[in-house]
Amino acid sequence: MTSQVESAWSTDRIIEDIYGKRTTFIQELLQHNGLAAYLEEQFDTVALSVIKTEFLKRDLKQLADSTLDLVHYSMLIRKAKETDNWPDVLTIEEFVRAEIRTVVVRYIS
Repeated sequence: MTSQVESAWSTDRIIEDIYGKRTTFIQELLQHNGLAAYLEEQFDTVALSVIKTEFLKRDLKQLADSTLDLVHYSMLIRKAKETDNWPDVLTIEEFVRAEIRTVVVRYIS
């Protein structure tokens, strides 16, 4: 018989934690050359036009301020509730990067 681990973290607390980490990650991208380095590292994009860069920054700021897409993060939330190893920063970052990717691909295509 296997017992399922119950996390001490409530769903609301997990959502707040993910939201905070997503916001911090996006804010770091928007500082200095963070966005350019991220685009080069993740998308092999050397540079975007000034206009595309400004629109991308605007969209990333809006993403940072928006509520979490609970459908996108549902598996992570469920996983967090089933483990005592929360927060898993690397897994959170993986989900955040996937969400950011949906914004970025509009500008690099």
